Amino acid sequence: MQQQLINHSPDLSRLLEEGFDISVDGGYLMTRHIPYVDAEKMVKYGTLVCLLTLATPTRTGRPPDHTIFFCGSTPCDANGIALDSIINNSSKQRLTTELTVDHYFSSKPASGNYPDYYEKVATYAKILGSQARVIDPTATWRPLKQNVS
Repeated sequence: MQQQLINHSPDLSRLLEEGFDISVDGGYLMTRHIPYVDAEKMVKYGTLVCLLTLATPTRTGRPPDHTIFFCGSTPCDANGIALDSIINNSSKQRLTTELTVDHYFSSKPASGNYPDYYEKVATYAKILGSQARVIDPTATWRPLKQNVS
């Protein structure tokens, strides 16, 4: 089911093709190995998690909103200052019996919502990853590919 969903959904296929480490579990899209900076100005890796809406059993629908969850310590800018511009809430929340998240982010695009999961995940990955790359230029949110951009 997971592979069919990825294969039949252009947005998920694009994430995978570009090297993002994605999986679908319990109705959530998880994107692992996202670089970010912690309060000690160290590059760490976390996981973006968002509720997955389906148009059909084997194809994604449009994301229901512009928010996303994050598993990891508090993400900061390259100076170690919390990214309050995107952090909506920082408290542990259990989404499923197997999945607990640490933060809830909100970064609303000008259009009000992301057109697909590729745009949503890539936007948050770039926000976090851009700060990590200031500290470590080799940090990449595309662990499945060697080339980075």
